Amino acid sequence: MNDREKPASDFRADYQRYLATMIGIHGPLRARLAAATEFGFLAIAVFRLGRWSRLIRPRWLAFPIKLIYRLFDFLVQILFGISISSNCRIGPGFYIGHFGGIVLHCTMGAGCSIGQGVTIGSRGAGRSDGYPVLGDRVYVGAGAMVIGSVGIGDDVIVGANTVVVTDVPDGYRVVSASARLLPPSMATPGRAPTKSSWSSGRSRSVR
Repeated sequence: MNDREKPASDFRADYQRYLATMIGIHGPLRARLAAATEFGFLAIAVFRLGRWSRLIRPRWLAFPIKLIYRLFDFLVQILFGISISSNCRIGPGFYIGHFGGIVLHCTMGAGCSIGQGVTIGSRGAGRSDGYPVLGDRVYVGAGAMVIGSVGIGDDVIVGANTVVVTDVPDGYRVVSASARLLPPSMATPGRAPTKSSWSSGRSRSVR
């Protein structure tokens, strides 16, 4: 992960990722417009603005930029449901696939992607022990959580609705337990018919 932060070049890399997803769907002009108006991209653009304002010297010159950032950040949270802390450090080529229920307070490498409903941040209930650090090209699926002072290696995939509270080595896939099918209890009133009873009932009605 590159420790040097360059908001302007990182922003261009972010846009290129969105443009790459649109170029195969729309023509060149429409693809550029669609990429620039994606909710996830707009949220990232506001985040980059906030990070850039921290680099302005002397500091008093950054005051009007920070005011603009605070206003836009508030609107992004209210309208898009995306909260990216200005304390985050996120590498170039960041991609938010959808919007809603996203809370980020962490460090990420280059080329990371997340889905909707993702939380990446510290532990709650006054037990915070630090923030997650994600490597390069990490994908965090919809509804997943990465919580606490954990390290996520490069090229890791965190499956949907998975909760990660321990370190994950490079290249691993982290998935939650798969869904189980439990048979309905015979004593349960009003239970749904089984497949076999439904099939037999349907065959009798056909005859």
